[in-house]
Amino acid sequence: MRSATDRVMGTVVSLAAPDATDPARFQAAATAVFAHLRQVDQVFSPFRPDSPISRIRDGHLPLADLAGHPDGERIREVLDLCERFRLESDGAFDAWAVGDPPHFDPCGAVKGWATERASALALAHGLPRHILNAGGDVRLHGGHDPAPWRVGITDPHHPGTLLTVLHLRDGAVATSGTAERGAHVFDPRTARPATGLAQVTVTGPELTLADGYATAALAMTSGPRGPAAAHAWLTGLAHDTGYQALTVDPRGATWHTPGLADLLTAAATRTPTCARG
Repeated sequence: MRSATDRVMGTVVSLAAPDATDPARFQAAATAVFAHLRQVDQVFSPFRPDSPISRIRDGHLPLADLAGHPDGERIREVLDLCERFRLESDGAFDAWAVGDPPHFDPCGAVKGWATERASALALAHGLPRHILNAGGDVRLHGGHDPAPWRVGITDPHHPGTLLTVLHLRDGAVATSGTAERGAHVFDPRTARPATGLAQVTVTGPELTLADGYATAALAMTSGPRGPAAAHAWLTGLAHDTGYQALTVDPRGATWHTPGLADLLTAAATRTPTCARG
């Protein structure tokens, strides 16, 4: 497997393609992918005090001024995506009420959106079969090869081991959980951290949506119904959109939507192409 890795957007991002891929073509694709993600980070990072997102948060960049801003179109696209997630999750995902105390932070939507666009760049640079992994959120393209990719899902209670393996030829896998960063996702409706589930994994056609759905489902678990609320929402989501989900609770019990069964295999039987930590 030919691969390239960079650290960007606060995480490790890797691009991989078959060994037979032309080296110059692969390098050009990798350069474009990482440059795109670095540019996204400059615009959307809430940790850069001079980024447009930080300036919106701090009141120095009114939304009314986005029409004339050089990054205004992209920012509006992400804000529209955040509003979609807010509406579809009944407020569990709300970029304008993140954390304690609540503040503006669209990061829950940015990584999936940016990685989806970066994967499209890899396609445009001549990589019909590739896998792009941004901190465990994965976008896959199968190209002309009918063989599926194998994506390992890490067990949040046993670091370094796999819970299961998903077989996907094309699509996306996104995971939100507490294993790496603790209870960092808040439900703005309760103002409490989400601890009802240890991990939520969502898979479907686009990483843009899978990433936001995983975050929204995790946030829902802080309410009185806990994981039951997330499971009911994910079941409806699978029925309506085809996006499937797998969850792990704080004691290690797993649950998944019915449609995920065809994609699952026992982790011990396969070597994964990549794993979610």
